[in-house]
Amino acid sequence: MTDGYERSCCGDDTPTSAVGRRTMLRAVVLGAGAISTGGLLVPQAAQAAPAIYNPFSAYPITDTWEGHLRRGSLGGIDFGMGVGTALPACGAGTIQNIPNNGSGGHTVTIQHADGYRSQYLHLSQFLLANGTSVGAGTIVGRSGGAAGAPGSGSSTGPHLHWHMIDPAGTRISPLVFIQQNPADQPRQVFEAASNAGWRALPVSGSAGAVTGTATAAITVGSTKILYTLNGGRIHEAASNAGWTNLWTGIHGAQGTALAAITLDGVKLVYNVVDGYVHEAASNNSWRNLNTGIGGASSSSISVIALNGVKYIYSIVGGYVHEAHSANAWRNLNTGIPASAVAAITVGSTKILYTVNGGRIYEAASNAGWANLWTGVYGAQGTSLAALTVNGVKHIYNVVDGWVHEAASNNGWRNLNSGVRGTRATALGLDGVKLLYAA
Repeated sequence: MTDGYERSCCGDDTPTSAVGRRTMLRAVVLGAGAISTGGLLVPQAAQAAPAIYNPFSAYPITDTWEGHLRRGSLGGIDFGMGVGTALPACGAGTIQNIPNNGSGGHTVTIQHADGYRSQYLHLSQFLLANGTSVGAGTIVGRSGGAAGAPGSGSSTGPHLHWHMIDPAGTRISPLVFIQQNPADQPRQVFEAASNAGWRALPVSGSAGAVTGTATAAITVGSTKILYTLNGGRIHEAASNAGWTNLWTGIHGAQGTALAAITLDGVKLVYNVVDGYVHEAASNNSWRNLNTGIGGASSSSISVIALNGVKYIYSIVGGYVHEAHSANAWRNLNTGIPASAVAAITVGSTKILYTVNGGRIYEAASNAGWANLWTGVYGAQGTSLAALTVNGVKHIYNVVDGWVHEAASNNGWRNLNSGVRGTRATALGLDGVKLLYAA
């Protein structure tokens, strides 16, 4: 099926310059003006393209980008799927719903970092409110397209239309963008310490730099240990080995969801595979085990230990869920809406930090998980970390490509750490706060 529109594709068909539209569009298809990514943690300002993936690869393409252009459309890709199919976000961002968007019908826009947008057209249902902050994989709506049905616009049959818009306002092909800016491209991990003024230092060893698309950090004694996600495999690197990157044997991990803890001398790593949280432990040769926690997006998980019980927090359907080893990992909805989560303990109280609509909230188990805004705003994507040092609670998040710190003893004032990155994790060691960013 096709969209069934002519020159008024999807409610956004205004020429952007005096250059011939068809000429301009064909240049975009060929990759003209594409943004390439580079090292993020450098002194000069660098703008990185947002991390985007194709959540619809299992569905057939029923109309190509070139097919749309031939009909006079500004471009798009159609995926054949039944009405009501869940639509995962192709990347982190903020939601804007546009009901009855001309020939495009119900349209959801995901506003990514750096001025990029993704749009899904012909929806049968919106699921999230305007301004909701989402991570990659969060379900943002349901597909439609049945001819004449509410929200279908001018579509002639069930399908999803997907296109992106660059910072200049030009529509671009998502598949070309992904090819030029792969979301799973590993980046070098940097370390910064509070006693060095957060000076970012490359984490490198005899085998070269430690790289990954996600990081998690723990300590074993005085040794700092990093876990990174690289090409679907999880690697371990330790400071006492010169950060030598060793494959743990854990494979199949997806997205940017990675968490780790130590419990009774055992190192534990948590990741997402096919929508389920998996656990691997150093005392079982890192064998990847399905915890039974399902529905998790691949964007954010966190783990803590309290009184010998392991607690996992994940995002399912836009809400934080809790599961723990003492209840056979049964997934429970905390009622807290979020696109990212980080967890700590203060005494016997479990504390969650979440991102919702660009604002960071705190919820505590001894308050029935009542969600309170900390006053920290501007947080982006799914990067969120937390720790306690000397009784002070600290939060780390990313704003405009910089890792920010906020602390409970300064009224949660958001401070730029001076460390660049799109993802961050943190740990405390001997009273020093350590940041790891990629």
